[in-house]
Amino acid sequence: MTAIDTGDTVYHTPTGEKWIVAYVRGDRLAWCGWPEGEAALSDCTLITKATPDERDELLRRRLQALAPACGRYVRNRPTKE
Repeated sequence: MTAIDTGDTVYHTPTGEKWIVAYVRGDRLAWCGWPEGEAALSDCTLITKATPDERDELLRRRLQALAPACGRYVRNRPTKE
């Protein structure tokens, strides 16, 4: 099974929505957008895996926009995982 990470596109079963992932921590997933929020990772299915370049670009854009959840994650994200 492929791990879900920042920049990936997921399907959230309870709402029927497609989300771009801001971050995953443990069993929780946060989406990019407004309002901010988190959902159970188990409720999400991977649709499209982001490339490393797409992930980096999303992190740069979100930090620039200072979206609170994404901005906090970008500032605290390890440079190597």
